[in-house]
Amino acid sequence: MEIGPATRGDVDQLIGSMDSPAAQHHVLGRWEVQRAGDGAYLLARRAGVIVGQTVVLKRSKYAELQAAEDPAEINGLDAFVRNEGIGTALVRAAEVLARDWGRAWIGLGVGPENDGARRLYERLGYHLWSGPRVIDRWTEQAADGSVVRSHADECDYLLKPL
Repeated sequence: MEIGPATRGDVDQLIGSMDSPAAQHHVLGRWEVQRAGDGAYLLARRAGVIVGQTVVLKRSKYAELQAAEDPAEINGLDAFVRNEGIGTALVRAAEVLARDWGRAWIGLGVGPENDGARRLYERLGYHLWSGPRVIDRWTEQAADGSVVRSHADECDYLLKPL
């Protein structure tokens, strides 16, 4: 498996394969993070086929974490096929990148009900942050960019020293 930053061609390919405007906007948002230099949009490939994705932010998007440990942050980890090591490979690549950026910590938010993801992260050395749960705010957008629905999901925050 290969992990590396997305290219514009990758983004166009992903968008072309998606029917959901919300999913298309998420891909574009991840690409914009990378283009702005605020992080990296990492893709996992197996035999040239994209099998997973995540964004690694240079700084947490949560103010309370920026004021505390100030970690790099894994956001939107998605393995298109489960139980084949894709998520693990993406997390490991994100950790290497965060170290290269000089970060001492890396973290991520996980929904309280997402037991499978939590088990993966804990197995990889992440532990529950001692602060309060964070609120993950995001929007679903229509094809024209208008907001369809706003979300505010409570998440546990997990951290790992690098």
